Amino acid sequence: MPYPAPTSIPTLVTNYKGINLSGAEFNPGPGKRYGWDYIYPSTQEIDYYASKGFGIIRMPFDITRAYPAPYSLLDTIETGYIKTTVDYCLSKGMRVILDPHNYGYIYDNRTGEYRLIGVDTEGTNLFADFWGRMATVFQNYPNVLFSLMNEPHVQTAAQWYAGAVPAIKAIRAASATQVILIPGTAWTGAHSWISSGNAAVWAGFQDDPLNNFVFEMHEYLDSDFSGTHDTCTLNSYVNLQAATAWLTTNRFQGFLAEFGWTTDPSCTNEGPLFMQFVSANSNVWMGWAWWCGGPWYPQTYRFMLDPVSFIEPIVDRPQMRLLLKYL
Repeated sequence: MPYPAPTSIPTLVTNYKGINLSGAEFNPGPGKRYGWDYIYPSTQEIDYYASKGFGIIRMPFDITRAYPAPYSLLDTIETGYIKTTVDYCLSKGMRVILDPHNYGYIYDNRTGEYRLIGVDTEGTNLFADFWGRMATVFQNYPNVLFSLMNEPHVQTAAQWYAGAVPAIKAIRAASATQVILIPGTAWTGAHSWISSGNAAVWAGFQDDPLNNFVFEMHEYLDSDFSGTHDTCTLNSYVNLQAATAWLTTNRFQGFLAEFGWTTDPSCTNEGPLFMQFVSANSNVWMGWAWWCGGPWYPQTYRFMLDPVSFIEPIVDRPQMRLLLKYL
């Protein structure tokens, strides 16, 4: 059953620019304990980003905990945790991207295996069933966006397309009209959107009759685009150019759902150039979400955007001071 429509709907912040708040995807799989193995964003964090003028959070979560049994109801406790965050963000005028952070797989508790969506027929069917149920539950929330899946990468582009389209249709069959974020394979990298085959299989796609979708891409500024190095490569923004041209040619929009850079001297110029490029092409890049913040992420993490303390006086990270210029 869907959650009823909120009784009070504040005016939503106009921008789609924000932050990933990580934690609910930690330690995926069945039998895990909330508050011990995983956690959802804190109100302190949401308050902080709302006060800065951020308009959206991307909230990773584990699909296994939300959808523990095939072709069965969603877990009401887990969806309750999600709803609590969605409700609080709505009270702040912020949107929430619901992001099953499972890298192209879905768990089947009948066999204890992770099925590869788009390759395994049953995995594709389970994925569509999950999204039909999730869309039904959250169809009344004007601040919710549906991101199909975080970073599929084992599937070919064509296989991922075959797995994603039934899920998109299931969302619309549930009468949910919200924006759908569609990732590609190959970790949905913007730099490889053409070479991975994503561009070819998704060209001309239509989400009839609404066409209320954007393509989700990720892009880090280090040498292998993995976000695992401190250094930035020279003119990193150039890696967005081909994907930007493809979006423009196809009259699509994109959402940069993960990106980040460190305070290493090699990033001093690269971060601003990257943001300048995205801002200059805001007609195709609908928005962005920095990776990341989160209550359990170590303060020493290279891309951490949460302040060291939420107690006044709060000291913003250097990256925050730059991002605020582009809200």
